[in-house]
Amino acid sequence: MLQVVKECILYGIDKQMLPTDYFRKYLYRKDVINYKNYLSLNEFYQIIGSRKMVFPEVTSILANKLSFYNHCVNLNIPTPTLISYNFNIRWFCNNEIKIITSKESVLQFFQYVFRDSQTEILFLKPTLGEGGQGCFLLKKENLESQIESIYTALISNSYVHQAYVEQHDTINGIFSNSVNTIRIDTYIDTNNEAHVLSALMRFGTGNTFTDNTHTGGFYISLNLESGKLQGVGRQDIVEGGKEITHHPNSQLVLDGFQIPFYKEAFQLALKASNALPNRIVGWDVAITDQGPILLEGNESPSLHVTDVACGGYLNNKYIKEILLELKK
Repeated sequence: MLQVVKECILYGIDKQMLPTDYFRKYLYRKDVINYKNYLSLNEFYQIIGSRKMVFPEVTSILANKLSFYNHCVNLNIPTPTLISYNFNIRWFCNNEIKIITSKESVLQFFQYVFRDSQTEILFLKPTLGEGGQGCFLLKKENLESQIESIYTALISNSYVHQAYVEQHDTINGIFSNSVNTIRIDTYIDTNNEAHVLSALMRFGTGNTFTDNTHTGGFYISLNLESGKLQGVGRQDIVEGGKEITHHPNSQLVLDGFQIPFYKEAFQLALKASNALPNRIVGWDVAITDQGPILLEGNESPSLHVTDVACGGYLNNKYIKEILLELKK
């Protein structure tokens, strides 16, 4: 305890702020080699809030799921197929507009969509949402009961309705209820060359259909050279901060697990980085049997998560380069 108190005080002095991240990032744990190698909250905001790093015109595309989809399609970047979408009571499918103001009309709309698209599952997410909040998994088999429960949310907001991603069989072997994604942080240097900063894998747990940490999921580092999971998985601190060696559902060992198509996933993130050139972005990539597919880009990536996963971002030469540039 004395060591924790000492380090906490020194971390606060070194970072010149309240040492909240000392606890949020588990820096009190014995496996942390150097607690000063981790970003402070000030450094985090310094990076993602800089107009040298983040540009409003690019951010507006990343933040809007409909704009993001159209931009990816125009540049042949693989992304989940958009089947339909809605702006409140105005619904769009196959270049047609419908005004929908009743549960029966919503039910008829999706019955048509499922029949026309020949799909069994749709993934609905808010056009301007983030972090997996407000998403719905809509299944053809029990459509009527689902519409009953989500109707109000649908017509009160804007949603994109996408084809559900069927992930790679080996990823399903770890956890099949959610699409488990690779978070890849990229950085564009002052010579306009894109680099992969770090990568981690996120997994859902229990009955959740998203892999986000605040819905019960966890994350684990992905080795950039080998494409293997490494170390232990971690829950977010507000979810309990548990360390995970085996997936809670499948009991498969995580450390050393080989992720397929990891090189292709990194190349896809680099391509996306050049297409949507905020200088730092967190990309969510799913792995299918045919290869990687880009789900979305995060203009404000959760650097505190990748900071923990990779053992301290201040060990990363590109992060050092960013902070040095921002100090000038």
